[in-house]
This record gives sequence, C-alpha cells and structure tokens, in this order.
Amino acid sequence: MDESPAAKKFKHSNFRQSEEMEDAFKNIFGLEEYRVHQLEAIKANILKKNVFVVGDNGAGKSLCYQLPACLSAGVTVVISPLKALNLEQIKELTELGIMAWTPSDDQSERDQNRIYIQLINEDPKIKLLYVTPEKMRNTALLIKALKSLNGRKLLARFVIDEAQCIIEVGYDFRPDYGTLNELLKKFRGVPIMALSGPIGPGIQEDILNQLQMTKDQVFTMPFNRFNLKYAVEKRKTKSVEKDCFNWIKKHCLNDSGIVYCWSKEDCKVMASSLNKYDLLACSYHSDMTDEDRESAQNKWNENEYKVICATSAAFGMGIHKPDVRYVIHSFLPESMEHYHRETGRAGRDGKMSRCILFYSDRDEGLLQPRIMETTCKAISRDISNDISSAISSEIRKGKGSKDRKFKNLKTMMKYCRTQRVCRKIQLLTYFGMDVIEANICLPNSEAICDICERANAGAAATR
Repeated sequence: MDESPAAKKFKHSNFRQSEEMEDAFKNIFGLEEYRVHQLEAIKANILKKNVFVVGDNGAGKSLCYQLPACLSAGVTVVISPLKALNLEQIKELTELGIMAWTPSDDQSERDQNRIYIQLINEDPKIKLLYVTPEKMRNTALLIKALKSLNGRKLLARFVIDEAQCIIEVGYDFRPDYGTLNELLKKFRGVPIMALSGPIGPGIQEDILNQLQMTKDQVFTMPFNRFNLKYAVEKRKTKSVEKDCFNWIKKHCLNDSGIVYCWSKEDCKVMASSLNKYDLLACSYHSDMTDEDRESAQNKWNENEYKVICATSAAFGMGIHKPDVRYVIHSFLPESMEHYHRETGRAGRDGKMSRCILFYSDRDEGLLQPRIMETTCKAISRDISNDISSAISSEIRKGKGSKDRKFKNLKTMMKYCRTQRVCRKIQLLTYFGMDVIEANICLPNSEAICDICERANAGAAATR
C-alpha cells in the first residue's frame, strides 16, 4: 500500500531512545518485525506528537502506545470503552512485567482510592492506566490525580481507543465519547493518540476536527482480509430465519458462527427459529443481564452453542474467538464501517471464512422508520428538560445522526445491488484505500467474492 504523509514524515526520524525502543520491542514484547506503519506511529508518539492510527482488528494498534508507554516518564492514560477488554489488556501487560491498572466500579472504594493515591505519589509506578469514558468524565478524584500528574509533567499521553465512537456511535451508544474533546482541553499540551477501526473519509475528517489534528498525523494500516469470502444474496423466502438456516446447512453446519440482527426482538426470533431447526443457537442483546450475556458468550466460545444471534451494539468490540467460520447479516448493517468491523470477526485464525449479507429491495423503506424511531428516543433520553439551549443542541445532534444514518443506508443498498465491482474493492475504496485490483480478490482463492467468482465462471464458460 502507498505510504501516508504521516508515515513518510516519520519513516527516517531518529531520537535518543531508539536503542532502548528496539530492546523493549524484542525483549519485553517478544517481537521481531514491525507491521505496516507501526514503527512510524510509535516514533511520532515517542516524539510527543498527536497521532491518529486507523487499522483493522489485529493490525497491531495497541503496540503503538504500549511500547512508548514503557519508554516515557510518567503515566499513559488509555480511555477504552470495554471493562472486560481493559482487564484483558492489563493481564497481558502484567505478564510482560509492565504495571497497568484500572479503577473500576466493581472494586471497593478503598481499592479505587489506592490507585488514585499511587497516581499522586512522587514517583508513580503505574505505566498505563485504563479508564472508561464514563469514569473519565464522572470521577472527580481521577481528574484531580491526572491534574497532579500533569502539573509534575508525569502525564505522558492520552490514548482514545475505539475513537470512531466519538462520531459514529458516540451520540447513540456511548454519549461520554462525545464529551472527551472538551474534557481533554483541561490538559492542553498533553499528546493524544487516537485509535480507530476502519472508517470512511467523512468520519475520519470529523474525528480529526474534533481532536484538532491534521491529515499528516494519520497512520493508516492495511484493511484487506484475504481469507474472508464476501457474498450478498437476496432473501429467498418470507422468513429470513429460514434463509439463514438453509445457508448454514449448505455451507457451515458444524462450524461456529455469528448472525447479526437489526433489533433485540429479531435476535430472540432468530435464535428460537434456528433451535427449532436443531441448530444450537443463543441470543445476545442489551436487554439481557450482564450474567446472561456472559453465560451466552462463554457457551458460544466453548462451542456449546454453534451460533450466537446478536445486535451489533451489544456484541461488538472485544470479540476474539478465532474459529468463527461465518458471519451472517440477516438485515442491512447500519453502515459500511459497522459491516467491515462485524465481518472482521470471522476467520481470526487466518483460515477461510464466509461473510454473507441477506437483503431485500424493500429494506430501505423498512429501515427508515426504525432510524427515525431510534433517533427520537436518543433525543428524548439526552435532553435536559429545564434548559432550552440543551434542547436545541440535542435536536441538532439528533438531526445530524438521522441524516448520517440515512446516507449510510443508501450506501449499504448500493453495495448490495452492485453486481459488477468486486466486493472487497467496494469496501476498500469506500475507506479511501488505493487498490490494485489484481491483488485484491485472487481468482484461485477459496475466498474469492461472489461477484468475481461469477465473472470468472462466465469467462471460463466462453473460452
């Protein structure tokens, strides 16, 4: 892939910690070779530049701040949305001998206070502090501790993980992401690193504006997953549940998979229907208790359930099951960003896996009222009834959210209806990637997309 302006800018830059960095890379993290644009992003971070890293799951984004944190004086604060994922990262770092902590509501007040006291010590031992955006916004003791660190020049950097939430889902899903920019203004001069999954140029531009960064601070890692076979099919029956079962029975009956559904009710219906077809399935959505969701995911991870039927909002970040052989979308995904991330949960072990999207020409008309309904609910949730300016602000945000979702819906319908352009090229082009067509969908690969597969079959028939 072509080098980004940021990669070119830092490719040959040197600094006094170069030898120390290489030593940590090999002897602490046990790595031998940097991934695409990883080294350049790490150099920029160590040189205290604001950095925006955009890359697929498993592209190595975390190392871009974890390695600099080992070399920097003071504490690196990682703002990350999932408590379970934070605990997993902390466990991995601890095993490497790197001190990482998180203040969590699951801890006693005494244990949380011990973390804040450690932060205000003259020489804090913590290298990485993981916090949720809600914790960052609502905990006065945490802000006080960070101000103490900053005043002593021991606040090394802020890292915003899953930065696409700032624009893409922050308003509807995690509202506190939308307030991070204002919060970080209290710590002017502290470098910021933002990490995001694949996003389109429009969303990327909005995030850059929010974080006051420029395009020459963006490091883009490769997005193409060569082992994923993309296909789109029109729904053949009145029951999408039957379409899904027929497809699974034909292609992946004994394999582990995910079926994404539009709503919580759709998840329940899908799981119930698949079980009636003697395919062990469970549902996963936000109306379930934490214990029930954890139980469902654990049983799916252990293959007690073959299929998990989920909404993307509930079953999103932090899914690392390696042997997911298929991801089915039983309805249109919310956006190309959602679609790419959700299909990216297939084939983490590098083996060929399938991504199938079922759609109907009527979907656009069916989904528009749902978008209006969810937008109105979000507005009513967030409005402060006694402040008229807040009402006006929430209505404007709601209109922007609705317009963006309608635009995303049209983009997804275009993706479904297009029959002459390779699925992978459509995806990569949407994300602003330069593509060499011959290297994207290989003719002899098992993972060739449905459009290229038909084109090759047609060409072979005419020879």
